[in-house]
Amino acid sequence: MSQIETPADTPPRTPCPAPANIRHAVEEYDRNATVIHWDAPRHKMTARILGEGPPLIVIPGVASTYRGYALTLNTLSQRFRTVIFDYPGDNPGDKARLSRITHDHLVDDLFALIDHLNFGRTFLFGLSFGSTVTLKALHREPRRFPRAAIQGGFAFRKYTPAEKVALRLGRFLPGTADRLPFHGKVLEWNNLSHFPSVIADRWPFYVEQNGLTPISALTHRLDLIARTDLRPLLKEIPTEVLLIQGNEDRIVARRYYEELKAGLPHAEGLVLPIVGHQPHYTHAELLAKLVGDFLLPCAPGGCPNEAAEQQTDGSEH
Repeated sequence: MSQIETPADTPPRTPCPAPANIRHAVEEYDRNATVIHWDAPRHKMTARILGEGPPLIVIPGVASTYRGYALTLNTLSQRFRTVIFDYPGDNPGDKARLSRITHDHLVDDLFALIDHLNFGRTFLFGLSFGSTVTLKALHREPRRFPRAAIQGGFAFRKYTPAEKVALRLGRFLPGTADRLPFHGKVLEWNNLSHFPSVIADRWPFYVEQNGLTPISALTHRLDLIARTDLRPLLKEIPTEVLLIQGNEDRIVARRYYEELKAGLPHAEGLVLPIVGHQPHYTHAELLAKLVGDFLLPCAPGGCPNEAAEQQTDGSEH
């Protein structure tokens, strides 16, 4: 039997690098990020800043800590000055009176943070619940945001049975989300199949971080979702928005993505196959690249073809 010979000048194949260890990524983020605490209008806010370049504020989901976004933030910080903040009620002693904080107040806090950091025009990246804060900010003052990205977003959303249970029981339970009945089982049903074995270390970390959200803060945000319907505002948002949706998302269904895409006048959509609701865990580098390339399509030195285009334009006159 003849053998196929490899040409002598063919370079050896480089094996794919091993996936990043998520706990090491968090350690790297903590070493390099700057933590700030300041008196926001209704609570003492904690925010973390990493990187240089154009400002990009990452607006997190309903039940997560900043550590869950470390992989994505580490990559985005190579191109942006990234900022991620904690919601009211996430930190003990932040003096948040949740019963008096509305969804509009969360948007007020975002603008207050931008002003506190002396940012000019700022990019926004909202994930899941954070998409609602993003959309309302874009509607309120679109001139301040050149572009925005949304992942797993929605303008209006009906609750899953698990979320209804969390909202009903959470009004009376102290402690953190890991105390909620069937907490681990619910996470497993919605997300485990989207964590392949090659990144097995990320699943227990995700469960751990999700469980750290105070129940009072979680139920407060779930209650805000129940009261929020941004669909009438979508057509009035002039900003270019990238919509990213996991095709296998069991938490925010595809129909909510389609609703945003149809309602926003200047939306581009990307549906990622075999991806669920947590790409900042499962596909962090890809997510960061998609967001970064949309928000900042040209490198700081200019577009690669810019000089050639200018020469062509000049030769035609």
